Amino acid sequence: MYIIDYLKPSAIFLNMSTGRKKKREILYDILKRSAEGGIFPAERLDGIFHAVIAREDQTTTGIGNGIAIPHCKTENIEHGTIIAATFPSGIKYGAVDNKPVKILFLFIFPGSENQEYLQVLAKVARLLGDETVKNKLILSSAPDEFREIIAKNDIIPITKSKEGKYVFILALSDEKRLQEVISNLVEIGAQTSLIIDSETLEKKLTYDIPIFAGLTYYKGKSPYSKTFIGILNSIDQVNYLNQLLIKEDIDLSKPGAGFILTLEAKKIIGGIPGEMEI
Repeated sequence: MYIIDYLKPSAIFLNMSTGRKKKREILYDILKRSAEGGIFPAERLDGIFHAVIAREDQTTTGIGNGIAIPHCKTENIEHGTIIAATFPSGIKYGAVDNKPVKILFLFIFPGSENQEYLQVLAKVARLLGDETVKNKLILSSAPDEFREIIAKNDIIPITKSKEGKYVFILALSDEKRLQEVISNLVEIGAQTSLIIDSETLEKKLTYDIPIFAGLTYYKGKSPYSKTFIGILNSIDQVNYLNQLLIKEDIDLSKPGAGFILTLEAKKIIGGIPGEMEI
């Protein structure tokens, strides 16, 4: 499944006029229109609205740069659903950067769908992080156009299986890209990833072994790196991860950048993460 499989045309509201309505009123209007469009039964509107607001009251989901991603998990819905709205003129939302919100993606998922929920959030966050894609979505004039823009830029399918078949080791030399890598691992559906502080042999030689102190390749670079160990369901996820890393300008084919090692697991006991509140 891809993002557009969760986002029906009748759940896309473009160039919304909100007047002087406050955030809660705007969110209610979006949900009410969705119920009227058959996205979920009208009798579940209040329950879903209260779940969205309960999450919003914890901390704002206005993540900055004109983007809001309100979300909740609730038993009032049977399957993952995305609702989208645009406000080209901007609305007051109480975002972390205090700037008006121009595009909003609202996620409603069943309480049991934790991994899928995280993957979809990560996928949408990455798409909206691309200024060109974000601006095209904000200026869309029709739901089909909106969905087409998403489809062209959403290349990684959602992985629902929880049966781990492979163990992966990702060694990354550039610690500054830690946030991007973690987001990529969530997006591909990696399970139980451990993050370990590590050092490469070459860097250790350069810094700590006197006889090799003449090595200059690593001079001026941090001797430390990060190693990720986790579980995958499919070997395709490794290829997807590499594609996402390249998009983040992390090219593991370059000397010293790092590597990915994948091993088939004969047996895995434990390791599947429990539920997390998001």
